[in-house]
Amino acid sequence: RPNTPHVDKPRNWYWDVTNFFVFSMSVGISTSIATVQKWQADEKVRLEFEQQKINAELSYLKAQINPHFFFNTLNNIYSLTNIDVEKAKTALLKLSRMMRYVLYETEKNHTLLSKELDFIRDYVELMKLRLSSRVHLDINIPEKVDEVEIAPMLLLPFIENCFKHGISSQQDSFIKVFIDKKGNELRLFTENHKFKASENTPEGNASGIGLTNTKRRLDLLYPSKYSLGIDSENTQNQYKVNLSIQLK
Repeated sequence: RPNTPHVDKPRNWYWDVTNFFVFSMSVGISTSIATVQKWQADEKVRLEFEQQKINAELSYLKAQINPHFFFNTLNNIYSLTNIDVEKAKTALLKLSRMMRYVLYETEKNHTLLSKELDFIRDYVELMKLRLSSRVHLDINIPEKVDEVEIAPMLLLPFIENCFKHGISSQQDSFIKVFIDKKGNELRLFTENHKFKASENTPEGNASGIGLTNTKRRLDLLYPSKYSLGIDSENTQNQYKVNLSIQLK
């Protein structure tokens, strides 16, 4: 049989390119999946770390607010014992109920709004016991609200500030507190005259602790979900707070 010359078949570049493309795609997809999985794992760790940091800071802030609040309230009851013992006893009962709230509810990150409002009512009633007829109150707190969760003792420092700086034993004064909820929006408005805290009372040296910590709590708990306006410089010499929070 005659020898048939060997002829090399032309290389199929199309398949080579296709195989290379498929291989590259496979490597790229595998690398992308690994990168995404690593990013997700890193992000999860970062979020867990941020949450732990927030929880630790919130615990620290609440620990500062609670003694500050009781320090002021006990000082008020101490003053009341020199005027009316029976009213002082009533005040202690209300304070006891408020302490139960602080002990049990502030251990949680959130509490029911109805409980928070009941707590504020007790506080206002406690403050009323020592006010003279020269202090005019305009308090509007809803008796019933559509239930929703809120951070405990978040509103109190603003209201506490009204009673701390908004009353005088020598001049007529007023305090206005308005709380309302529409949909998911909770609104707080306070207004009061500005008087200097008595330098003879220990809490006079602790001015601003509660408000400063509350602003920080708002930043941590409700980022981009709240607005806070404070007007402390006006011709009426009044202190006004306008707070709005979007609750879940």
